Amino acid sequence: VLSLAVSYIFICALLLFNIEPDSFRSFFEAVYWSTMSLTTVGYGDICPVTAAGRIVTMISSLMGIAVISLPAGILAAGYITEITKADD
Repeated sequence: VLSLAVSYIFICALLLFNIEPDSFRSFFEAVYWSTMSLTTVGYGDICPVTAAGRIVTMISSLMGIAVISLPAGILAAGYITEITKADD
């Protein structure tokens, strides 16, 4: 899960860094933005200003929810399965 999230963060940062070179002074700022978007913290100190950047942001946010929620659901289902086995 961690490697998936880190890969996702770097891919989104790379995309936005290339789409919006004026909004991000360095690749680290793009990684920071991507991490804040993925974790849904979203401080708002850095944001895309072009239509293409905003589209990437919307897609990134929706996919970010899946990157976090899917593994969480799998882990929760595994715990429930183990708990019901212990009760039997």
